[in-house]
Amino acid sequence: MAGKITPSKGIVAIVPARFASVRLPGKPLADIAGVPMIIRVLHGISDSVDRAVAATDDKRIMDIVEDAGFEVVFTGEAASGTQRVFKAWSMLGFPGETIINVQGDEPLVNKNWISSISSVPSEDDQVVTLAREIPAELGGSPDSVKVVINENREALYFSRYPVPYGADNLLEHIGIYSFSPESLRSCIAAGNTSLSRTERLEQLAWLQRGLRIRVVTGEFRGIGVDTKQDLERAVEYFNA
Repeated sequence: MAGKITPSKGIVAIVPARFASVRLPGKPLADIAGVPMIIRVLHGISDSVDRAVAATDDKRIMDIVEDAGFEVVFTGEAASGTQRVFKAWSMLGFPGETIINVQGDEPLVNKNWISSISSVPSEDDQVVTLAREIPAELGGSPDSVKVVINENREALYFSRYPVPYGADNLLEHIGIYSFSPESLRSCIAAGNTSLSRTERLEQLAWLQRGLRIRVVTGEFRGIGVDTKQDLERAVEYFNA
C-alpha cells in the first residue's frame, strides 16, 4: 500500500451490505415488492457503472446476490460502510479510477444519481456526495442526516440535528460517495474523531483530517431504509 495508487480506468460501484442492522435485522434481504433490497440497489446502478459489486459479511446475502447474477465479495467484519468498501476494493485488486460507495439501504438509487455524482472529476483530496433540499419540518429525525455547504458547494458540517438553525429548507444528505483511489485511502486513514463518534457520522472525521467533500444537489428522490416504517414506504413506492 506504500506510495501512490495507479488506478485502472472506469467506475467501480461497491455496495456495502451488513446483515446485523440493529433497527432492521437482515435489512439487505428485506423484501421490497418481491425483490430483496440489495438486488434493488444493484439493479439501480449496474447499467451506469463499469462494475457493480456487493460487499458483505454474511453468506445469506452472498447467496442472494450470486443467484441474481451480480458480483459479491465476502469482507468479514468492518467498522463502517466505507471500511467495508475499502476492504472489498482491496480484495478486487484496486480496480477503477473512480470508486463509488452506494449504501445498500437506498433502493431508489438510479442512473441519475450515478451520472450526477460522476459529473465532478475525482481528485486526490476530495470526496463527492449528493444532497436534496427538504422543508425544515421534515428534517427532525436523526435518521435524516443534514449537511451545510459553503459557496463552493463543499461540506462545512454534517449533523443528525436540523442545521442550520432557523432555515426554512435544509439539505438532506444521501447515502452515496464517490472517491478517487487516493481520497478513499485517505478516508480510511482518517480513522475516528470526537465529532464522528458523537454524531455517528464517519464523514466528519474526513473533514477534520482536511479532506474536501463536494456536495452535488438535486431532486434525487429516494427512501433511505433505516426503520420498518421506511421499508413500508419503499414497498408502497414499488407497488404503485
